[in-house]
Amino acid sequence: MYAETWKSISVMVQRSERWCRYMAKQAARPLPVYKVGGIVRLDESDFQRWIGEQKRASACETPAIMAA
Repeated sequence: MYAETWKSISVMVQRSERWCRYMAKQAARPLPVYKVGGIVRLDESDFQRWIGEQKRASACETPAIMAA
C-alpha cells in the first residue's frame, strides 16, 4: 500500500502535512518519500522501516542531561 499525495501521506503517518513535508526535507534520516513525475509517493513498508530506524536511533542517543 502507498500514499500519493501529501494529504494521504499525512493520514498514513498520522501527522500534519506540514510535518510530513518538513521531515521529507531533513538531511539526516528524512521521511522516505519519492517523487514520481509530479506525484509524491510514500510506500507503507518504507515508512514502517523508517519508523523502526527512528526508534533505534532515539534509543541509542544519550540525553544531554544524563551525559553531564
